[in-house]
Amino acid sequence: MHGHKPLRIIHVTRTPVGGIFRHILDVAAGQAARGHHVGILCDSTTGGARAEAALATMAPDMKLGIARVAIRRELSPTDLVVFRGVSKRLAALEADVLHGHGAKGGAFVRLMPAHGAIRVYTPHGGSLHYAPSTPRGMVYGTLERMLMNRTDLF
Repeated sequence: MHGHKPLRIIHVTRTPVGGIFRHILDVAAGQAARGHHVGILCDSTTGGARAEAALATMAPDMKLGIARVAIRRELSPTDLVVFRGVSKRLAALEADVLHGHGAKGGAFVRLMPAHGAIRVYTPHGGSLHYAPSTPRGMVYGTLERMLMNRTDLF
């Protein structure tokens, strides 16, 4: 980061398991190694001991911290309460980059006010799992189309 101010980057995802989680850990570690200030926010109800161990290993390099909150898999009225808490937490971090992974992480990042940050979305499945001709596919597809204009980078 010779002569450049480090970026403040937050990765948001629901599930700290599988390929999505491995991808986030790799990207976050690479960003931190380049001198950026990075943080991770993910679900607290999934991932088990493996996620705990992986996050503990990453913690020393995550200058913006690691936060875990309960985030349900399916759409739920509780999402509004969780979204409000996540938004306050993210706003306090004054990020330059809000990077949402998967349907829930992507929605949380793209729905909140950016305050000068760019909003990045990496789909990892989630809403893409449902055929457009099914009721769930129609709902998720409509939501994704609505959020496209709030996305700076896919």
